[in-house]
Amino acid sequence: MKRVAVLAVLAMLACTTTQQSSAPSNAAPKSNYKNLQVLPKDISREQLLATMRSFTRGLGVRCNHCHVVKATEPKEELDFPSDAKDEKKNARTMILMTREINRTWIPRVSKEPADMRVGCWTCHRGKPEPESPPPPPEPQAQPKPSR
Repeated sequence: MKRVAVLAVLAMLACTTTQQSSAPSNAAPKSNYKNLQVLPKDISREQLLATMRSFTRGLGVRCNHCHVVKATEPKEELDFPSDAKDEKKNARTMILMTREINRTWIPRVSKEPADMRVGCWTCHRGKPEPESPPPPPEPQAQPKPSR
């Protein structure tokens, strides 16, 4: 179970394709998004939607997987700032982990780090929980030596 959780964390973090800008901005952030803790405070709507879509594709889920549903009628309404769901907390951890892998570890194993990135799809393959690898084969019984 811990292996699945670690793989899930790796995959979710990998989903984010958004990186914080290295250029300082003199203007105040233009977004009205609340409770952004690991995504840039000044993320554009387009970048935010692209990031969220990568999560939904990578895990095969919808927005309500991580976000609290406030209402269902007349249509579903989500409480995006809420931290009530563990899935959202896990997503933040996975984002940080993936950034670390992509920024620190991938360059150590690839001469072209831009060609290799860890993402949600890397482990999840469109499923909320990554599949565990099959168990190793059972050891074969050794024949007894003849006398």
